[in-house]
Amino acid sequence: MIEKKKKLVKGRDWTFIVYPESAPENWRDILNQTHLEWVESPLHNKDVNSDGSKKKAHWHILLRFSGPVTIKRINDIIEPLNTPIPQKVGSAKGMVRYFAHMDNPEKYQYSIEDIRAHNGADIADFFKLSSSQNLHAMKQIFQFIKAKEIDNYIDFLNFCLEQGNDDWFDIAINHNTLAINKMLDAMWQKHQGLKAKNK
Repeated sequence: MIEKKKKLVKGRDWTFIVYPESAPENWRDILNQTHLEWVESPLHNKDVNSDGSKKKAHWHILLRFSGPVTIKRINDIIEPLNTPIPQKVGSAKGMVRYFAHMDNPEKYQYSIEDIRAHNGADIADFFKLSSSQNLHAMKQIFQFIKAKEIDNYIDFLNFCLEQGNDDWFDIAINHNTLAINKMLDAMWQKHQGLKAKNK
């Protein structure tokens, strides 16, 4: 029987965990000196195991290369950090969203504001909405404007800021400004028509 060769695993994006008690104090400097883009999660100190016991505090790290590399290459870099075995990442966007448990409502929700980018990594890239997410958000915006009878742009933006709704704010400022303005204008005209009718 011919022994099958082990498949060489390569990847551009890798993740691993750093534990405060076992990593050297300068672990961030070690990663910064690679000049590779990397992203650091908030300190996960509220996670629990399935039995309800508390997990050890840790950081999740995403390390990005310009092209695919082997696990040996990543191990050479992170060996001084005393971390568990790194894992190849299928979706960097999904991984960074996991840093805050955004798609895991059953888990403790960490703040997106506490996710840190290093060596030129751009956090905003990881939170851009897909086309279907954008369409879903636009439906929510329409329903909100209609239900609250908002009829001007400044009030809508102010709501987004007060609620910390960055997705809606980004859509309103950078992507669907015209469509949202048309909704608001239609609501304003409706209010004007009602005022004229009641005179």
